[in-house]
Amino acid sequence: MPIERKLAAIMFTDIAGYTALSAKDSKKTSELLTTQRDTLKPIVEKHGGSWMKEIGDGLLITFDSATSAVECSIAIQEATKDIEDLNLRIGIHQGEVIKQDGDVIGDDVNVTSRIEPFSAIGGVAISDKIYRDISSNQEFETKYIGKPKLKGVAQKVEVYCITSHGLPETDVSKVSAKLEEKSKFNIFALTGGILTAIGIAFWIAVGVFDVSFGGKSEVPSVGILLMENLGERDEEFWSSGMTADLITRVSGAGLIRVAPLDDILKLDKDLSIEEKAKKLRVKYILTHSFLIKDNSFDLWCKLENIENGVALFSNKISEPMDMTTQMVGKLANDIVTSLKVKTKQDMMKAPTANAEAYEYYLRAKYIHIERKNIQDTKIIRSLLRKSIELDDKLLKAKVNLGWTYANTGEYEQAKHIFEDALKQSEKLNYKLENADLLRALGNLYNNIGEYNKSLDYFNKAMVVQSNLGDNTKNAWLKNAIGLLYLSLGNYDKSLELIQFTHNYFIELGDSNSMDLNFNLAEVYFKMGQYQKAYEKYTIALKIRKKKGQLSHIFYPTMGLGKIYVQRHEYSTALKYLQEAYDLCKELDLRGWGEYIEVSTLLALTKKELGLSYNDIDFAELLNNPYKGIFTIDYNYRLYQVFDNFTYLETAYNQVQELANNLEPDVKLKFLSYPTPKAIVEEWEKVK
Repeated sequence: MPIERKLAAIMFTDIAGYTALSAKDSKKTSELLTTQRDTLKPIVEKHGGSWMKEIGDGLLITFDSATSAVECSIAIQEATKDIEDLNLRIGIHQGEVIKQDGDVIGDDVNVTSRIEPFSAIGGVAISDKIYRDISSNQEFETKYIGKPKLKGVAQKVEVYCITSHGLPETDVSKVSAKLEEKSKFNIFALTGGILTAIGIAFWIAVGVFDVSFGGKSEVPSVGILLMENLGERDEEFWSSGMTADLITRVSGAGLIRVAPLDDILKLDKDLSIEEKAKKLRVKYILTHSFLIKDNSFDLWCKLENIENGVALFSNKISEPMDMTTQMVGKLANDIVTSLKVKTKQDMMKAPTANAEAYEYYLRAKYIHIERKNIQDTKIIRSLLRKSIELDDKLLKAKVNLGWTYANTGEYEQAKHIFEDALKQSEKLNYKLENADLLRALGNLYNNIGEYNKSLDYFNKAMVVQSNLGDNTKNAWLKNAIGLLYLSLGNYDKSLELIQFTHNYFIELGDSNSMDLNFNLAEVYFKMGQYQKAYEKYTIALKIRKKKGQLSHIFYPTMGLGKIYVQRHEYSTALKYLQEAYDLCKELDLRGWGEYIEVSTLLALTKKELGLSYNDIDFAELLNNPYKGIFTIDYNYRLYQVFDNFTYLETAYNQVQELANNLEPDVKLKFLSYPTPKAIVEEWEKVK
């Protein structure tokens, strides 16, 4: 049989007192093993573990991540604490598991079995490898036990015990004989001269160089450069897709600023690493390279402090191809741990254990980054469906598949995908994917005008993300809710939430905050503060032109056109709106509300200038099944273009509906804003 190798978190369990109990009552011990199996198997399965082997009264179980192993061990001890005689000790280590001829072997399996005795009965002992992987997770508390005497083991091992979640601590006095002796070096044996020198150096560090002890902590900033593909050109998707996922994973870990992928893609390859760090405004840079060999790969990675040139880590990883699924998690964990970012997330969790499914998922991500037209979108859907066929639990693929339909206005199809995947995420307890799907449904229902459902999903996502410690995504959620309040006519609340997000990113030093200028401009426009709106649209257009994507440029270009329409400067408005309209058609946004908005604005402008607007296909515009909900603005402009009383009536009814759902003071304010006020006055005049 072929040898299988796998990097895993390894758990070893043992029943304390089993041998003595077996000597007294063999039937009872046999029943105890059955009870252990029936109790533990569902818990292990729930946490994604693999039941590898039963060794007498002991169990060997593996997991894809340290966090999953630790969470499972806690759940096991909680479930068994009241079962008579099922008194478990648990040890966890991380390393290579080798499956050969139906058996499980390897040095790391051996080390795990020798760590287990350092656990208290009902407790959990872990190696330093596991400790490093979970140390940034505030949920777990640990206590250092010492260095065990492990004859015949080349690797250095240190042991800790989990002290949170009501687990008993290891009594070090009871295991001291199994530990290496501590160094007898005594700091008080230092000579007075050396001690004085250390004291002087300490005060120089504090007084002159402003070394901080317990003061303000730095928010680390990192640029994750595009992984360099050292192989064939058609293998580029591996490095591109993993880089995109790595940026997403690290940016959501906690208090850390990560340069966005758009900024990474725009970097000139010929710049030095120092120049790249300056462009991205980051202190740390991760460089990494990827090379596929026959049935394996090599990955080189280095995280460097650009200010002083010190490498926080520099590694080479060589693994079989089926380990590609774990690489993003490993790199994310190394970055977060090295930068001392506290996180509540399992950074090591792999999206799938199926390397082939992962390959299709990454191919889809690569095409998505480079996509140019609807044909690319169809290819992306095909690849994502293939990845899902291979692993139905690859929820990231389902999230992306849903978005391919939402982004083309096919909302029913998107809703079906998102809702089915949401149920699956709850059943599997996939928290990150659960938050992504709740946000996706919130955005979807906002797009189709079902605002109460949208708000409900956004609030649920906020709770999940708070539990994950993802402040950055929560800031973006506040922005999304702010846009929802914009649709509801509560402009003050909208401004408050979007401004909060804007300020959050400014304090974080993140250039993403500047892209929020467009959203602020939209609020100011609705409030009739046209000069402020003009300033924000101008800033947004300048920034988005630097990014270069047409979809980014379209929105502020249309915004400036709206401003000039309000100022009755129709010749200038025509210039901006024609450009936005052409971009809209080039981007194939005909099923979107944006197409309706720019078309009605352009038609109104041409009418005011005495120009023909027959080139705008209003039949297509008004009969498009994916046009979404017409806002009061669109209907009012259609009334102005066609002098058709039906559009005015619809706009008036929409104003009244929105107003009646607002608190009295907010309602009065809403009815005083320019567009609602103009609609009501026009209705009163012509009804």
